[in-house]
Amino acid sequence: MNDEDRIHYLSLLEKVKRDSGLLLPAFAMMTNHIHLYLVTPRANLAEAMFALNNAYSHYFNQTHGTTGHLFEGRYKYKLIQTDKYSLALTRYIHINPVKAGLAAKAEDYPWSSAAQYLGKYEGCADKNIVLEPLSDDPPTALAKYQEYMAEPIPGKLWRPFDKNRNAVLGDREFRAAHSPHDNDD
Repeated sequence: MNDEDRIHYLSLLEKVKRDSGLLLPAFAMMTNHIHLYLVTPRANLAEAMFALNNAYSHYFNQTHGTTGHLFEGRYKYKLIQTDKYSLALTRYIHINPVKAGLAAKAEDYPWSSAAQYLGKYEGCADKNIVLEPLSDDPPTALAKYQEYMAEPIPGKLWRPFDKNRNAVLGDREFRAAHSPHDNDD
Protein backbone atom coordinates (compact mmCIF):
# COMPACT_ATOMS: atom_id res chain seq x y z
CA MET A 1 0.00 0.00 0.00
CA ASN A 2 1.59 3.26 -1.12
CA ASP A 3 0.53 6.82 -0.28
CA GLU A 4 -1.79 7.04 -3.29
CA ASP A 5 -3.47 3.81 -2.16
CA ARG A 6 -3.86 5.20 1.37
CA ILE A 7 -5.43 8.40 0.03
CA HIS A 8 -7.85 6.32 -2.04
CA TYR A 9 -8.68 4.12 0.97
CA LEU A 10 -9.45 7.22 3.05
CA SER A 11 -11.72 8.61 0.31
CA LEU A 12 -13.58 5.29 0.19
CA LEU A 13 -13.79 5.26 3.98
CA GLU A 14 -15.34 8.74 3.95
CA LYS A 15 -17.88 7.64 1.32
CA VAL A 16 -18.84 4.47 3.19
CA LYS A 17 -18.96 6.45 6.43
CA ARG A 18 -21.38 8.92 4.87
CA ASP A 19 -23.49 6.31 3.02
CA SER A 20 -23.73 3.99 6.04
CA GLY A 21 -24.20 6.64 8.71
CA LEU A 22 -21.04 5.56 10.53
CA LEU A 23 -19.06 7.68 12.93
CA LEU A 24 -15.28 7.38 12.94
CA PRO A 25 -13.66 8.61 16.17
CA ALA A 26 -10.18 7.28 15.31
CA PHE A 27 -8.15 5.42 12.70
CA ALA A 28 -4.57 4.41 11.93
CA MET A 29 -3.41 2.90 8.66
CA MET A 30 -0.48 0.66 9.49
CA THR A 31 1.88 -0.97 6.98
CA ASN A 32 -0.02 -4.27 6.88
CA HIS A 33 -3.38 -3.58 8.57
CA ILE A 34 -5.77 -0.79 9.49
CA HIS A 35 -7.28 0.16 12.83
CA LEU A 36 -10.74 1.72 12.67
CA TYR A 37 -12.80 2.84 15.66
CA LEU A 38 -16.30 2.89 14.19
CA VAL A 39 -19.61 3.74 15.81
CA THR A 40 -22.56 2.15 14.02
CA PRO A 41 -25.85 3.86 14.95
CA ARG A 42 -27.62 1.69 12.35
CA ALA A 43 -26.03 -1.60 13.51
CA ASN A 44 -24.68 -2.12 9.99
CA LEU A 45 -21.01 -2.89 10.51
CA ALA A 46 -20.96 -5.99 8.30
CA GLU A 47 -22.54 -4.16 5.36
CA ALA A 48 -20.28 -1.13 5.76
CA MET A 49 -17.11 -3.22 5.99
CA PHE A 50 -18.15 -5.28 2.97
CA ALA A 51 -18.70 -2.09 0.95
CA LEU A 52 -15.35 -0.62 2.05
CA ASN A 53 -13.26 -3.76 1.61
CA ASN A 54 -14.91 -4.72 -1.67
CA ALA A 55 -14.47 -1.26 -3.21
CA TYR A 56 -10.86 -1.02 -2.06
CA SER A 57 -10.03 -4.54 -3.28
CA HIS A 58 -11.41 -3.73 -6.73
CA TYR A 59 -9.45 -0.46 -6.83
CA PHE A 60 -6.22 -2.08 -5.64
CA ASN A 61 -6.41 -5.06 -8.00
CA GLN A 62 -7.19 -2.83 -10.98
CA THR A 63 -4.50 -0.28 -10.11
CA HIS A 64 -1.76 -2.81 -9.38
CA GLY A 65 -2.69 -5.42 -12.02
CA THR A 66 -3.48 -8.13 -9.49
CA THR A 67 -6.44 -10.44 -8.95
CA GLY A 68 -8.03 -12.34 -6.11
CA HIS A 69 -8.43 -11.65 -2.43
CA LEU A 70 -6.63 -8.64 -1.06
CA PHE A 71 -7.27 -9.11 2.65
CA GLU A 72 -6.00 -12.14 4.54
CA GLY A 73 -9.24 -12.74 6.38
CA ARG A 74 -12.41 -11.19 7.64
CA TYR A 75 -12.03 -8.01 9.64
CA LYS A 76 -11.79 -8.37 13.41
CA TYR A 77 -13.93 -6.32 15.71
CA LYS A 78 -14.48 -5.53 19.35
CA LEU A 79 -17.77 -4.27 20.72
CA ILE A 80 -16.90 -1.73 23.40
CA GLN A 81 -18.75 -0.07 26.23
CA THR A 82 -18.29 3.47 24.98
CA ASP A 83 -18.01 5.40 28.23
CA LYS A 84 -15.50 2.95 29.66
CA TYR A 85 -13.31 2.13 26.67
CA SER A 86 -13.67 4.94 24.11
CA LEU A 87 -10.69 6.97 25.29
CA ALA A 88 -8.55 3.86 25.81
CA LEU A 89 -9.37 2.55 22.33
CA THR A 90 -8.53 5.90 20.75
CA ARG A 91 -5.20 5.97 22.58
CA TYR A 92 -4.48 2.39 21.49
CA ILE A 93 -5.14 3.30 17.85
CA HIS A 94 -3.16 6.54 17.95
CA ILE A 95 -0.17 5.04 19.80
CA ASN A 96 -0.01 1.95 17.57
CA PRO A 97 2.20 3.62 14.88
CA VAL A 98 4.57 4.80 17.64
CA LYS A 99 4.82 1.29 19.13
CA ALA A 100 5.48 -0.05 15.61
CA GLY A 101 8.35 2.44 15.11
CA LEU A 102 6.58 4.34 12.32
CA ALA A 103 6.66 7.70 14.13
CA ALA A 104 8.22 9.26 17.22
CA LYS A 105 4.92 10.84 18.31
CA ALA A 106 1.35 9.81 17.46
CA GLU A 107 0.53 13.15 15.88
CA ASP A 108 3.53 12.85 13.54
CA TYR A 109 2.17 9.76 11.80
CA PRO A 110 0.43 11.01 8.63
CA TRP A 111 -1.94 8.02 8.23
CA SER A 112 -3.75 8.36 11.53
CA SER A 113 -6.36 10.65 13.01
CA ALA A 114 -4.09 11.65 15.93
CA ALA A 115 -3.04 14.97 14.35
CA GLN A 116 -6.69 15.86 13.77
CA TYR A 117 -7.23 15.84 17.53
CA LEU A 118 -4.56 18.51 17.88
CA GLY A 119 -6.04 20.62 15.08
CA LYS A 120 -3.07 20.07 12.74
CA TYR A 121 -5.48 19.29 9.90
CA GLU A 122 -9.14 18.64 9.28
CA GLY A 123 -10.18 15.15 8.36
CA CYS A 124 -12.84 12.51 8.64
CA ALA A 125 -12.42 11.68 12.35
CA ASP A 126 -15.43 12.37 14.57
CA LYS A 127 -13.22 13.41 17.47
CA ASN A 128 -16.11 14.97 19.40
CA ILE A 129 -17.19 11.44 20.42
CA VAL A 130 -13.97 11.10 22.39
CA LEU A 131 -13.45 14.72 23.46
CA GLU A 132 -16.95 15.83 24.52
CA PRO A 133 -17.19 13.42 27.48
CA LEU A 134 -13.94 14.89 28.82
CA SER A 135 -15.32 18.43 29.11
CA ASP A 136 -17.96 20.78 27.71
CA ASP A 137 -15.14 23.24 27.05
CA PRO A 138 -13.21 22.20 23.87
CA PRO A 139 -9.78 23.50 25.01
CA THR A 140 -10.18 21.73 28.37
CA ALA A 141 -11.28 18.51 26.64
CA LEU A 142 -8.26 18.66 24.35
CA ALA A 143 -5.91 19.28 27.31
CA LYS A 144 -7.38 16.24 29.12
CA TYR A 145 -7.00 14.14 25.97
CA GLN A 146 -3.33 15.19 25.61
CA GLU A 147 -2.70 14.46 29.29
CA TYR A 148 -4.25 11.00 28.91
CA MET A 149 -2.20 10.30 25.76
CA ALA A 150 1.01 11.18 27.64
CA GLU A 151 0.33 8.75 30.51
CA PRO A 152 2.04 5.36 30.47
CA ILE A 153 -0.34 2.68 29.22
CA PRO A 154 -0.91 -0.08 31.74
CA GLY A 155 -0.80 -3.56 30.20
CA LYS A 156 -4.29 -4.19 31.55
CA LEU A 157 -5.60 -1.43 29.26
CA TRP A 158 -3.44 -2.40 26.25
CA ARG A 159 -4.02 -6.18 26.20
CA PRO A 160 -7.78 -6.21 25.51
CA PHE A 161 -7.28 -4.19 22.32
CA ASP A 162 -4.14 -6.00 21.24
CA LYS A 163 -5.66 -9.47 21.27
CA ASN A 164 -6.14 -10.83 17.77
CA ARG A 165 -9.76 -11.85 18.16
CA ASN A 166 -13.26 -10.49 18.41
CA ALA A 167 -14.46 -9.54 21.88
CA VAL A 168 -16.92 -7.59 23.96
CA LEU A 169 -15.18 -5.07 26.23
CA GLY A 170 -17.00 -3.53 29.14
CA ASP A 171 -18.17 -4.17 32.66
CA ARG A 172 -19.83 -7.46 33.63
CA GLU A 173 -23.35 -6.19 32.88
CA PHE A 174 -22.37 -4.91 29.43
CA ARG A 175 -20.61 -8.16 28.55
CA ALA A 176 -23.57 -10.23 29.77
CA ALA A 177 -25.95 -8.16 27.64
CA HIS A 178 -23.84 -8.35 24.47
CA SER A 179 -22.01 -11.67 24.58
CA PRO A 180 -22.98 -15.29 25.09
CA HIS A 181 -19.84 -15.65 27.25
CA ASP A 182 -18.98 -13.62 30.35
CA ASN A 183 -15.53 -12.45 29.29
CA ASP A 184 -13.14 -11.06 31.93
CA ASP A 185 -10.84 -9.21 29.51
